[in-house]
Amino acid sequence: MIHLSVDVMGADARVEELLRGVSLFHERYPECKFSIFGVEAELSNALKSFSLSEHLFDVVYTPDYVNSQAEVFSTLKSGMDTSMSRALHSVASGQSKGVVSAGNTGVYLALSKSILRTLEGIIRPAIVSQIPTCKGESVMLDLGGNLDSSSKILIQYALMGKIFCQKVLGVEFPSIGLLNVGTELQKGKESLKEAYEILKYQDGMNFYGYIEGDDISKGTVDVIVTDGFTGNVALKTGEGTMRMMSFMLGRAFRSSFYGRCAGWIAKPFLQDFKSYFDPRIYNGALWLGVRGIAVKSHGGTDAIGFSHALETAYDMVRMNIIHEIQSTLLERSI
Repeated sequence: MIHLSVDVMGADARVEELLRGVSLFHERYPECKFSIFGVEAELSNALKSFSLSEHLFDVVYTPDYVNSQAEVFSTLKSGMDTSMSRALHSVASGQSKGVVSAGNTGVYLALSKSILRTLEGIIRPAIVSQIPTCKGESVMLDLGGNLDSSSKILIQYALMGKIFCQKVLGVEFPSIGLLNVGTELQKGKESLKEAYEILKYQDGMNFYGYIEGDDISKGTVDVIVTDGFTGNVALKTGEGTMRMMSFMLGRAFRSSFYGRCAGWIAKPFLQDFKSYFDPRIYNGALWLGVRGIAVKSHGGTDAIGFSHALETAYDMVRMNIIHEIQSTLLERSI
């Protein structure tokens, strides 16, 4: 039985909405056990709407939680006893196998590094997730964990991304690309140029070379490697573009009688299009490089999106992704 810890505090979404996500996930995976962490005043009221099985759910009340405005340094220095820190400690102690939170991203990453610790040899963990492309799905990292990355960090991202892609997407020999402002060798920051020269000669790496922003959606490579600043901007730009396309299509189909007729005819195809690019089914980014499964959900997600973040944690535990990465790193001495 897989045991997951869930921090339901500090998100933009209401506690009730996140608990509905837990309930939806439990319907699909009834064998999974949960520890729910939160402040009693809010969590106890929210729980009144749910009938949870006592042998599969236990509730842990905490004196405080990390709010969305909390600063990383002050939170770490204060040593606050929060729902987020308690949930992470439950993974560090072995009580649970993974943790999911929709709370403050910066604090969550910092607490994960502090409590879970990084894998041996890893300089900085990365935020990794799957993204939809014209060819299916690709893996992208870092999506916001570290705003700037040295060449050695980028090389470690490439190796971790390769293992993640093999385990999660089932790609035997994934292609790896460095996201840059152009494909010409002379372009880009020094860290990218240095990483390029090393990855080019790495054994067992199917290194494609540099890729540009439009290659992300094309699915040019299986693994997209970048620093957290660029990765986060690219991710949010893609999400915003999809929302704009959905809005523009809807407006066009509502603009006239003929538009409404065309919309009615195209409705089945549009539903497939919308479901494929629905950000909720890609919700749940893994902190790759720490000694435990820690998954970050979008703060403003709904129940469906949060259930997918829980599914990401469940799958990562089942695939034993941490062991795979650590053993590979030790073999390569990177």
